[in-house]
Amino acid sequence: MTAKRVALVTGASTGIGRSAAEALARNGYVAFAGMRDPEGKNRAARDEVAGLSAAGVPIEAVALDVTDDASVAAAVATVVEKTGQIDVVLNNAGNSLIGLTECSSVDQLRRLFETHVFGAQRVCRAVLPHMRRRKTGVLAFTSSMGGRILMPRSAHYCAAKAAMEMMAEGYKIDLGSFGIDVVILEPGLVQTKIFHNMWLHDDEARAAEYGELDGVIRATLEAVKTLTGPDPAELAGVLLKLLEMPHGQRPLRTTFGMDAALVGPVNAAADEAGRALFAMYGA
Repeated sequence: MTAKRVALVTGASTGIGRSAAEALARNGYVAFAGMRDPEGKNRAARDEVAGLSAAGVPIEAVALDVTDDASVAAAVATVVEKTGQIDVVLNNAGNSLIGLTECSSVDQLRRLFETHVFGAQRVCRAVLPHMRRRKTGVLAFTSSMGGRILMPRSAHYCAAKAAMEMMAEGYKIDLGSFGIDVVILEPGLVQTKIFHNMWLHDDEARAAEYGELDGVIRATLEAVKTLTGPDPAELAGVLLKLLEMPHGQRPLRTTFGMDAALVGPVNAAADEAGRALFAMYGA
């Protein structure tokens, strides 16, 4: 077993994931930055991580595609083989979609859920046997204010984040007796590359039937690329503060940013309703 705590971050080639992995490595963790295709598409990101490692920062890039069972299993096996443990997992890998709700094909929607929902489930199922045996750990999820309230023209993205949040909430209930905490980060606007890689609905023929509204959507897609927000390093700091809290005292949901503060009342109302429902059924 390593003397330090060990963290695995998915989607860590850029943005929130990269910032989180580096922050963890600089604050008492051995961090593994999971990324797709580190030998190809993300070679530059891999080399940047290698540079940090060479400078003495305990961080390492690991090939991890959350949409592939074998890739997830191999990444987790690598971490466990090298360190003997996994203390924290941040399910951060994601993609984004904007458009008219009717005008995304089922295949496009499937790709979205494959990453946010099925991918997170793959990672959790891979790491939890190790955490449960040691009766300790933290499962963290990067969600969005869109996981709680509908953001304009983003119904499918919000649906994927909402599904991920419900899954995370289920894990919190199930894992309580194993000493494992669950935390959900709900940021609003954060300055990352996600806005430049955002998908547009893929059924253009059907979108054309919406007339001017289709044009509005396309203009919105271009406009979001100019948006600015907090640096992802600030959100990484929020995660570190949560991890410093004692087990059992970490809040399930934490919002980040002025816009995400709008979600606070929604979370409070949902928590109250959830407690009442569980009491009603004696769960």
